[in-house]
Amino acid sequence: MFDADYREAGDAERLKQAIQQADSVLLGSPMYHGSYSAPLKNALDYCGFDEFENTTVGLLAVAGGSFPTMSLEHLRSVCRALNAWVLPHQAAIPTASEKFENGAFTDEKTADRVETLGQRAVEYARIEPDPACFESEQNVGADD
Repeated sequence: MFDADYREAGDAERLKQAIQQADSVLLGSPMYHGSYSAPLKNALDYCGFDEFENTTVGLLAVAGGSFPTMSLEHLRSVCRALNAWVLPHQAAIPTASEKFENGAFTDEKTADRVETLGQRAVEYARIEPDPACFESEQNVGADD
């Protein structure tokens, strides 16, 4: 669990370094009660502006039932709050158990959407950040 007083728990430092060094990051989660998973939330809580600012982020969510749209919206909001550049393209996989067999996609449209997400993450990995705006200068985060 995230502990604000102990920011170097477990693999937190290794995770932060990996994200900071990445050209782009793909975040994926199952949908839990209309949002993304607690383990991903904890991992993101150990990260901050240093890791995500101006980083290209792609989003993917799966659900056992309906579209995991809220999971993607919540992840998008968190990444934008960290000043990441979130790809407009995202991959939502509803009824996920029906889309895979033996670890491979059984649905061509879903496979194409996920492949496109990976392609966009590579294409836009080095996108120029937008010039600073009033809002981004106000969202400076907590002092460490």
